[in-house]
Amino acid sequence: MLTGTHETSKMLQRAQALKSKLIEFRRHLHSHPELSFRERETSKFLISILSGLNCRLRSGVAENGITAEFGEGRTVVVRADMDALPICEQNKVEYASLNEGVMHACGHDAHMTCALGAAMLLSENPPEKGCVRVLFQPAEEAVNDEGKGGATLMMEHGAIDGAEAAFALHVWPELPVGTIGVREGSLLAGCDSFTITLRGLGAHGAFPETGIDTVVLAAQVIMALQQVISRRKSALEPAILTVGGVKSSSFAPNVIPGEVVLVGTIRYLSKSTQDLLHREIENACRIAETFGGSYSLDFTCDAPALVNDPRLTGLVRESCAELLGAAAVIDVPQAMGAEDFAFMANKLPGTFFLLGTGIPGSQRTLHSPTFDINEDALPIGAAMLADCALRYLRT
Repeated sequence: MLTGTHETSKMLQRAQALKSKLIEFRRHLHSHPELSFRERETSKFLISILSGLNCRLRSGVAENGITAEFGEGRTVVVRADMDALPICEQNKVEYASLNEGVMHACGHDAHMTCALGAAMLLSENPPEKGCVRVLFQPAEEAVNDEGKGGATLMMEHGAIDGAEAAFALHVWPELPVGTIGVREGSLLAGCDSFTITLRGLGAHGAFPETGIDTVVLAAQVIMALQQVISRRKSALEPAILTVGGVKSSSFAPNVIPGEVVLVGTIRYLSKSTQDLLHREIENACRIAETFGGSYSLDFTCDAPALVNDPRLTGLVRESCAELLGAAAVIDVPQAMGAEDFAFMANKLPGTFFLLGTGIPGSQRTLHSPTFDINEDALPIGAAMLADCALRYLRT
């Protein structure tokens, strides 16, 4: 049974009244996913909904991003991400992806829908004092050639200028509908991508002595990288190093390639661990020089560690307890996933909470081809975003 104060309960009741419309929005977005930096039709759809609301609308922010403002004065941000993933959907549902090889497998369709719902609630009842700025952010899942993702680009285009605080949510299939996951302080890891290019001397496979074998160099570098976590880092400090791909300049059984490229990711919770991982990856690469080859190493910071502001997280706890009952507030552990909302949370106080979307009896993990959500969570997410923003402006 849902509980809450009068005003908060009214917010949830209004959100529940929007449920059929929210499901319609979410299924349209799910059927029409677009990759990072290509969210043009997604943006047009969002604008078609937002343009009918009582808000100040700004489109084309960082190309495909949108801001919608409700009220005036001191400003709080509500943020949702827009992009999909290069995954082939395997769900046999009427709203399955119509774009082959592209899928909303991380729930961004639901994030946009919850933000649209919050916008509709705020349009009906704008803040008496202050302004809620709803952001629809492109490119959370990727960076451009300059190493910049959607959060950074939105910020460069003024999306959080003048704001005092920011809220965002993420669907979480491990939590049941009707619960919200929260954590003060460090929640998600920082994430850097790396590219290692190993160069040797190509040769005929029958005469390896005439070349410098980059495949062998790559194998040795990969093995050295595996020891960074187990032997160069304290066991008390969480970190991950994963080599995600290996590509050689040729692919034939009798050719020694002159170049091999390795790509991977590191995850960390502290700046000191990030610095250590950078140093040790560099040391592992030097093996190539020992055997006559050379290397280049490039890092891209995809997102810093996400640290939730305690005060804002407390507001999320209060909102959830009043909307859904005290038992609905779930304290969650740190996770090694990453989220570029952290760039915004580094610039102003922010908090990121988890929306329970679990489907009973079903394993629907994030970034999988069978990912899906329990759509009963959509009104809850909309009400939480709107209520948290208004709650902040009342403090």
